This record gives sequence, structure tokens and C-alpha cells, in this order.
Amino acid sequence: MPLQLERRLLKEVLSWRKKGERIVCLYGECFPDMSDFCKRLGLARVSGMHCDEILLGHQRFEEVMHEVTGTYFLERDLIVNFERYCRRPLELDDIEIREALFRHYERLLYLRQPSDPDLMPRVRKIADFLGLRLETSNVDYSFLDSQLAELIQASEIESPDTPAVPEQERECKTET
Repeated sequence: MPLQLERRLLKEVLSWRKKGERIVCLYGECFPDMSDFCKRLGLARVSGMHCDEILLGHQRFEEVMHEVTGTYFLERDLIVNFERYCRRPLELDDIEIREALFRHYERLLYLRQPSDPDLMPRVRKIADFLGLRLETSNVDYSFLDSQLAELIQASEIESPDTPAVPEQERECKTET
């Protein structure tokens, strides 16, 4: 999955660059070397290791982590793709594996975004399946908005030249 994301991002970057657009990466460390990838391509990137931290903001994320150290985060993409991303590859239907992987978790925290459809039935089912207490946190995009404003302002001030994508990377990674 990480390699697929990297290829997809590269394809999108190349496409938008052809249109002369400035690009801001809204991903955390979703694949190894994401920071190097962004640096190599001259992409501005929001700070945060994970989408949970990007959605909550650094301070709120740290608070949540200290409230209950055993917190398993869920956001829309992970909920919708739970079977494909978690249940099957981690073999969670095997109760021993599930218990070993989740024994240190105490709660499942659903980060509900303003644009989310009603995912509560799915979230409850996942929490029950994992044996975790369910909590919901309604997140807004205020932290993300402020980061984007800062990145846009910085790019207008600095206005750096966009690095070219190395030819071999363009050829290798855009193939599907």
C-alpha cells in the first residue's frame, strides 16, 4: 500500500505541476521517506506524523495521548477500509492475534470530521469487535486551516523554484 500511495502522489504532483499549480502535501508519514519524497519534489507539507495528529493539531493530539495511553484512533478512511487495511492483513479474526495486538488498548477514538457520512454503526461494530470502549471526538479543520495559511504565506514570501523531478524517478514511479 505505501508504494502505491507514493506512485499515486508522484503521478498527481506531475499532473498538477504541468498546470503550474503550487502543491501542499496533506499526508503524514504514510510511507517510508515521505519527508524525503516531499523535499525532493519541493512540496510544502503540513506537520504531523499521522492523520490523527494533523486533524487534532499537535497540542490536542498530545493531550489525547496522555489522557489514555492505550488509544486506538479511527478516522473515515480506516473505518471504511477496516477489512482491507486491518482485519484481513493482521488476521484479526484469530482471537489470539487480536487479543495480542489490542491488549494494551483501552479505547477506540473516532475522529469524526465535518464531511463524514454517518459512520457510527460501522464504528460501533469495530469497537465491539476489538473489545474497546468507544469515544468520539468531533474534529474541525482549524488546525489544518492555520497550517495551510502559514504554508501558503511562506511560499508567497520565499517563492522558491520548484525542483525538477529526476528523470529516472518520473519513469519508474509513474508506471502502474
